[in-house]
Amino acid sequence: MVGRVVGRMVTTIRPTTGPQPAHNTKMVLGITGISGSGKHTAAQFFRKKGWIILDTDKIAHYLYRPYTGVWKAIVREFSEKILNQDDTINRVKLGKIVFNASKPKEAHAALHRLNQIIHPYIKRHIKNEIHRHFRRKSNIAIVVALWREAGLKDCCDKMLLLRADPGLRSKRIQGRDGISPETYEMRIKNQTEPPHSDFAVENNGTLKELNEKLDEIVSEIG
Repeated sequence: MVGRVVGRMVTTIRPTTGPQPAHNTKMVLGITGISGSGKHTAAQFFRKKGWIILDTDKIAHYLYRPYTGVWKAIVREFSEKILNQDDTINRVKLGKIVFNASKPKEAHAALHRLNQIIHPYIKRHIKNEIHRHFRRKSNIAIVVALWREAGLKDCCDKMLLLRADPGLRSKRIQGRDGISPETYEMRIKNQTEPPHSDFAVENNGTLKELNEKLDEIVSEIG
């Protein structure tokens, strides 16, 4: 393992070992971090650089469409009470089940069941998208919070970890989603940082500072 400092960003470079991802793209970069660390902000940076962004949150929304395999499995598990009148899944109602701060044990079990349903579908969709861009030799970034549960690390050439102070993370998500501190803590309870990453970025400053750090990563990737 080789570590070095680039500006105020610490990067850790590890030699490539083991089987490589079966793709012909220039780079597949995993972007991860606990909610509020700035994953989606970083993804926007890479999008502007011409990278293809595969966002697991948006993919999940797509897979929740009525009458799909995911939709049927979720409704079977959580009942039709989570549906809107047009049969779409009401994510607020579902969120109150899996992120219920007043019943943490039940919420944790419900979230585990939901993840077991959705993550295999997300992984299959991601692999299909990588294959779809096979001939284009495009750079791809995969945005994922639950990196272990989603099982997407083997799809990535390198991992970028975003970090931010806990108080700042909480403030960002509460402001964005209008949730309570308790709900935020429930949301991140199952989120962990990967034990190893190729790049680690502290995102406690301005957008300009973050973009400068990400620019250094792009330059290093080549």
